[in-house]
Amino acid sequence: MAAVALDQYLASILKSNSTDRNEIKLEAGNPDFDMFTIYLENHNTGIHRYQMDVSTILYVAKGTVTIKSGEKIITMKSGNVLLLTEGWKYEVKSQKEDSVLVKLKFKPGFVYREYFKYFSYKGKRENKVIEQIIDSLGNEHVLWLKNNQITRASQVMQHIIGGYLNNDLFATALIQAELTVMLIISIRTQRMATPTNLDKTKFEKKSLDNYIDAHFADISLADAAKYFGFNPNYFSNMVKAKTGKSFVDHVDERRMQEARELLAQPDISLKEIIGRVGYSSKSFFYKKFNQYYHMTPAAMREELFRQANINLK
Repeated sequence: MAAVALDQYLASILKSNSTDRNEIKLEAGNPDFDMFTIYLENHNTGIHRYQMDVSTILYVAKGTVTIKSGEKIITMKSGNVLLLTEGWKYEVKSQKEDSVLVKLKFKPGFVYREYFKYFSYKGKRENKVIEQIIDSLGNEHVLWLKNNQITRASQVMQHIIGGYLNNDLFATALIQAELTVMLIISIRTQRMATPTNLDKTKFEKKSLDNYIDAHFADISLADAAKYFGFNPNYFSNMVKAKTGKSFVDHVDERRMQEARELLAQPDISLKEIIGRVGYSSKSFFYKKFNQYYHMTPAAMREELFRQANINLK
């Protein structure tokens, strides 16, 4: 199953579903697979409240879903991952009509702290991060990983779901490996720069690039400044002084690069591309695209298809 079509496939299951149960179980392609079971959150009415008997990962494959965990309200967007510990309660407060919420329910006995401890083999920095994560899960029972739909971590998550649904050779071993990769990439992305470990006198462009790469589809100057531990005005001036370009210019550049890559894929519409790269206005996207590439998106797509010898006529 192509990863790009996975969200559409899962949405079709929800649409054709006739049961009134809150969760729809997806059967594993391999009946002997026993690491976890995948469910989809149904769009039926009523209260969707859960008491977890096993550790669970929530993944938003499409749309937006609002979760209540304890007293916290968490608005998860496409690509976001939420780790929930065994014994914890949560509620699906709302989800958009086109949303797809996927749940990986692990077999009894799966404990995050045991799984994570192998991530930090003889590494003091890694040990410190893992200890913080385990403490957070122990105290708050949740860990929110704010990936977006087109980050590598989200793509790996789609491979995990696709591998579960299919019955390919060595699927179990690959899924176990990909789960580790997804979590490590997510953790590295979330923690690559924090107010506690950033030296304001040694701000690096690489850290900014990494942050923008992970968040460009849903980003703001205020959020970025807070993430790096700076006042927004100071942060804006510092980025301009140290890189020669404004924060907005950096974001637009990354969005344009992503737009070009997506235009090369014939099964993604221009409307979807505009949303994926973080623009809400078609006209504004066209203006920015023309400024950056000196051609229209349609002309760029035609040229990319020509180079790849793709003929859709």
